[in-house]
Formats: sequence, structure tokens, C-alpha cells
Amino acid sequence: MNRFRAAAAILSASTLLAIVLLSVEPAHAGPEKVTFPTNYQSGVLYTIVDRNDLKEVREMWTSPEAIEAAKAGKALPHGTVITHVAYKAVTDAQGTPLLDNKGRFLKGDLLFYFVMEKRPGWGAEYPDQLRNGEWEFSNFKPDRTFNEKANFAGCLGCHRPHEKLDYVKSYFAMGGKRIVANSTPTPPGAVVGTILGYAVNPSQLSVEPGKPVSWINIDDAVHQIVIEGTNLKTDYLLKGQSGTLILNEPGTYQYRDTLHPGVRSLMGTIEVKK
Repeated sequence: MNRFRAAAAILSASTLLAIVLLSVEPAHAGPEKVTFPTNYQSGVLYTIVDRNDLKEVREMWTSPEAIEAAKAGKALPHGTVITHVAYKAVTDAQGTPLLDNKGRFLKGDLLFYFVMEKRPGWGAEYPDQLRNGEWEFSNFKPDRTFNEKANFAGCLGCHRPHEKLDYVKSYFAMGGKRIVANSTPTPPGAVVGTILGYAVNPSQLSVEPGKPVSWINIDDAVHQIVIEGTNLKTDYLLKGQSGTLILNEPGTYQYRDTLHPGVRSLMGTIEVKK
């Protein structure tokens, strides 16, 4: 018994969550509840995103009812299906994505489908750390068959912090909000970084205690900066908006984007020194 307790004690939180997901009986397995939305193209193509970090093009489709709810700032209705279609970007011999006459990436091979679906009572089998309201996530291969090897725990954990957006990271785009006037101008004397092409520049910042640090979003995508180990984070930043945070204690802090937490080009450090 002691050896069992010792072994259990060293399991990491992520391992325990993975065990929870894998131990769900197949009849109740979350991702397998979602069937491939064969009619997704009869809905609305509400945004196309060029992922510079992955060299991919992402199309996002949903229903007119979901679009109207997002425009009104409401939770998306039951029955909503969101389909992300990922394509490899066409590149030149040096690996640089080729652009069309509008400056957007050219679509190449189909990579996968990521699908979100919302139904009454769905999600109840997940622990609080992973539950995304009544949403389920699934992933399909290019031939539209279920991809059982997809990282579903990672998807759930990535969307979980965004309850204010009904767990939909493209909620603002769905509601037609992409470019806005900057309602919070950068304070005078602030150390400024930019967000463009799914990257922060510069990624390493140095400030004095109490001096503001601002990030200006130049990307089409929404971003939100959080400083690890603190309760400090910006608002959601649409294109043209800036967010400012202030650190009063000396030290080295790590920051990242809450919407794309695994993207290294959206991570950085802030050195606060006297």
C-alpha cells in the first residue's frame, strides 16, 4: 500500500488528467460523440487565418445562428458546430509561404479538420480543469475519419481559460470584430512590444519597477498576454489594440499568449531591474 501511495504521489497533474480521459468508457467518450459535419460548407465561412508559426491556412465555418449570437455578444446556441479546416501553406524552395494577389497564404494540401460541437449536457464527464461548458472537441483526418491520436486533453486545456468567449477562441471573428480603435492608448514612457505574424517582438524586454509594458497587436488574430506566476494579463487584443501591464517587483518574468499557449514565438521574458 505504501509503495502504491508513493507511486501515485509522483504522478503529474497532466498525467492524471490524461488518465481521466483515457478511462472514460468508449460509449461515453467525448471526442467520439462528434460526427464529421459533412454539410459544413453550407454554413458561413467567417474567417481565414494565416498561421505564420505553422505555415498553415485555417478556414473556420459555422452556422448563421452562431454568427448572429456572436454579433449580439451572446453564448452560442445548442447545436452549434464550428469546423476548422487546416491546409498546408504553399511555400517556395526556401520554405517561405507564397502569397496570392491579396497578400494571403496560398492553400496547399489538406491537413486535418478540427470540430467543436455544443449540445445540452455534453462535457459532464470531464473534471472542472478540462470541462469547456457543453462543448466537445474532435479531430478528423483529411479522409474525414476520426483521428484517435489527436491531443484532445491539450485542446480542452487550451480553450478552458476562455469562458468569457464561450470557450471559442475565434468568437470575436465570428461576431465580425477584427479591427477596432485603440481604446487604451499606450502610456507615455512605456516599453513597447508588438505582436505580428504570431510572434512578439522583441520577445525579451527590460524595464524598471513600476514602469508600464505595452503590447500592440498588429495581427489579424486576437491575442492576450499573461505574465506567468502573477494575476496580470491584458484584455483580449484585437488588431489595432494595445494592452499594458505593470510589474513592481524586481525579477525575471515569463509571459505568453493565453489564446495560443504553446506557440514559442508568442512567449518571452521581462526583466525588471532597479
